[in-house]
Amino acid sequence: MKSRQRASAIFKIILCSIMFILMTDEWWFTKAVRAESDTLSNRNIEDFKKKIDEQVPKWQESYGVPGVAIGIVHEGRIAYTLNYGYADKKKKIPVSDDTLFQAGSISKNLTAWGVLHLADEGLISLDDPVEKYLKDWKLAKSEFNHDEVTIRRLLSHTAGLPPHKGYLGVAPGKPLQPIEESLSGKGWYNDPVQITVKPGSEAIYSGGGYTILQLVIEGVTGKPFDRYMEEQILKPLGMKSSSFQQSTKDPNLSKAYGYFGQELPNYQFTEQAAAGFKTNVTDMMTLILASMDTNNRSKGHGVIKSERVEEMQKPVLGENGLGVFVKELSNQQKLIYHSGDNRGWHSFYGFIPETKDGLVILTNSENGIDLRQDVYHAWIEYETGKLPEEHSAIAEMRKNNSIISIVIGTVLGLYLLLFGVRLRNGRRAFITKHEKKPYIRLGVRTFLLFTISTLLFCASYVWSVLVLASGNTTNYILIMSWLIVLFIAGFFPKKRNSNRNLGNHTPA
Repeated sequence: MKSRQRASAIFKIILCSIMFILMTDEWWFTKAVRAESDTLSNRNIEDFKKKIDEQVPKWQESYGVPGVAIGIVHEGRIAYTLNYGYADKKKKIPVSDDTLFQAGSISKNLTAWGVLHLADEGLISLDDPVEKYLKDWKLAKSEFNHDEVTIRRLLSHTAGLPPHKGYLGVAPGKPLQPIEESLSGKGWYNDPVQITVKPGSEAIYSGGGYTILQLVIEGVTGKPFDRYMEEQILKPLGMKSSSFQQSTKDPNLSKAYGYFGQELPNYQFTEQAAAGFKTNVTDMMTLILASMDTNNRSKGHGVIKSERVEEMQKPVLGENGLGVFVKELSNQQKLIYHSGDNRGWHSFYGFIPETKDGLVILTNSENGIDLRQDVYHAWIEYETGKLPEEHSAIAEMRKNNSIISIVIGTVLGLYLLLFGVRLRNGRRAFITKHEKKPYIRLGVRTFLLFTISTLLFCASYVWSVLVLASGNTTNYILIMSWLIVLFIAGFFPKKRNSNRNLGNHTPA
């Protein structure tokens, strides 16, 4: 009876503590948002740079991001290249201007430059059916007209292809599958590229569309995609360090890190046009300058025609341009941008043609997605005087995940406490001390917990396919802790109290 009273009292104390924490969290959350808004409202570029220098190391520590490179373009010139942390944690190699990062889907923007260059040369027409230029692979038969799948629609993600799940890549040393096999859906976590909705009717982000464009470039030029891009786009633009080559031998290539700080392989991609681009902060700012009229040089810098760049930056459907996205900011200025996400990498680049300002963010960690978001939000507020609309939703999500972590952790602590009390009072005992040893129940319990734990572990730690941003990493660790505790508890089942009902009977 006393143990029950103690447990009840402890439960009430913990419940009150949770309520206090939640109230305090709400107050700090409101205060933090107001403070951030107050400190980032100044339009002075030096003050913005100072703010980034102060905040990024804090964000790195908070989220667990080893290395970050940030480039700031101001009024049509490179203003700052800012490097933080390490390209290699183990060897303590710092991030520098030369450090290469995987840029993920920013690859698609450079691929668009490559396709538009072919159009300038008269080798293709953007409104031709893509199958006109395909030799060894064709779209699967469907109810839709294949002639409506044009190169322009592939560039703008409006060709009616299925949503893109993201390419996982393969570890160095393993063979890359032929591009036709990737398009046909062979391999794990891969779907065939086929028409699923009427072309031109919807904007559906599709990496498969850009993989098809890779085939187009190779077929039309007779060159490997990476060599064509180097010769015709990257070097002429002045992006001398960037490459689509799938090699990990470059000494400037950063290491990649997972959600828990573990080193990840530098995955390689058959689908180079969609995900295989490697670059550094200086080259990405060069791309931004080439995308605007700056320093008496017209858009395109002679690599593609100025009118092609304007065509690229004009929305086809929604925010979708040709290889970029176009967004209207709160001050009615236009933001042209693209982000990138590979396993172990998160990146962003964007620019505002009206002000000729731009931003590059390159990170070498799965956790970089949160840091990228914070830097981007700070920059948008610097540019417009207001935080972007999505800031509140993301902040609310992080707050809710923090609350969930507190609740899960508290309940776990309460369970452990009650488990300890029952164990001490003899209400639980090791399985061998029970008269009827429930080995079958223990076996089923162990199998289920082991299976769930293994799947979660592989999905997040090994495969990195779970999205653990915005505080979900903590929730994941707590869930894994729960599974471990439940596994251990299974070896200490409850003991039946044969006298528990005797108090309800009176002797005759």
